[in-house]
Amino acid sequence: MDNSIDMRDSTVTRIIDGSITIDSLSEFENLLNIFPDNPRLHRVFADFLAQEKSFDAVDAYRISADLFTKAGQTLRAIVSKIFEWRLAKPSHQEEQEFYSDLHKGSSKEVPVQRFVAGLAFEQLIAFMNELTPRYIPEQTMVKKFGDRETHMSFVVSGALEQTTHHPLKKDEKIRKKTKKDLIENDFFGEIYPFEEEKASKTEIKTITRVELAEISKSMLTKICRQNPDVEPLVDRLYQARLESDEKEFTKIVRKTVRHQLPTQVNLKVFQDHGDRAPLELSGFTNDISLGGASVILGAKYQIGHSFNLVGRNVKIQMCLPIESIEINMLGTIVWGKDVPLEGKTTVIVGIQFKEMTDIDRELLKEYCYGSEGEQNLIWSLWNSLLEK
Repeated sequence: MDNSIDMRDSTVTRIIDGSITIDSLSEFENLLNIFPDNPRLHRVFADFLAQEKSFDAVDAYRISADLFTKAGQTLRAIVSKIFEWRLAKPSHQEEQEFYSDLHKGSSKEVPVQRFVAGLAFEQLIAFMNELTPRYIPEQTMVKKFGDRETHMSFVVSGALEQTTHHPLKKDEKIRKKTKKDLIENDFFGEIYPFEEEKASKTEIKTITRVELAEISKSMLTKICRQNPDVEPLVDRLYQARLESDEKEFTKIVRKTVRHQLPTQVNLKVFQDHGDRAPLELSGFTNDISLGGASVILGAKYQIGHSFNLVGRNVKIQMCLPIESIEINMLGTIVWGKDVPLEGKTTVIVGIQFKEMTDIDRELLKEYCYGSEGEQNLIWSLWNSLLEK
């Protein structure tokens, strides 16, 4: 089977993630002729034109915003529109048209998109006027434990790892930590309720290059005071995140959300073109929860840049080292990165689980969150397997 990725697609994805830089207008125009409907490529092109101080950046940002809106990518559309309007002040009609289009394309199932959809026209414009987009390189500490909470940050693109420190109980000597991946449409920053001053209980570090859209606590508070209907939307946004965590994890699961358990994994990565056979990859994970896993792929695979895999649907076969149990589920690759490992470059991908049977979910729960003795047995079995 040919596991190679089309070189042209690979080049575009590397331009989008910033690992390849184009400084030629003609090269951009050639790529856009080939990929006219790629909103991320139009966004990179717009950033290039803005850096060159070309007024054509206005049209490029507008095109990317329109394409993101049609694709239902609300935050990306908002950020592109923010940059467009910074360069050219919009008319009232243009603002209203964007508001209308955004509401038509927003999913009401995603809490952040539901929050945006709940804003009235004047409220959305006020909110966008106070949002500050920024790029952050991979492997950068964004927030440290104990930092003062001053901003609410929305993840526009990329992935971060959030490590939460839980308070010690009377009979505990070691502070518990839980880990969670933050991806597009997630948010962080404990600034609500507004009257409370909080110190961060988390450490947040970028996994890949990330774009955030941030709003300060003081400005969001001001918007809520001027628009009383906004604060209930903020409250529901935080409640939705809390309810999501409670549904996903039981009391035992929340005690240790993600375990460092070595697990063999086989993947079938479905490609964009239906006539192409799925990529068949294998690797292992030592970072797994009920919500997802980080998988280290074998260095032998010639898959090009890791960004090529982001957004693709996968079928996962997980081989548990207990009684030869196999778990099968569907998921989506939400982030990827290239890392040096044992003298070679390999790929690590983050997979968000989407569908699994009730039986497989119970097996995975038992595997991840069994007793300490059971986990020691798992490690012992794994070590025996490696020694063979």
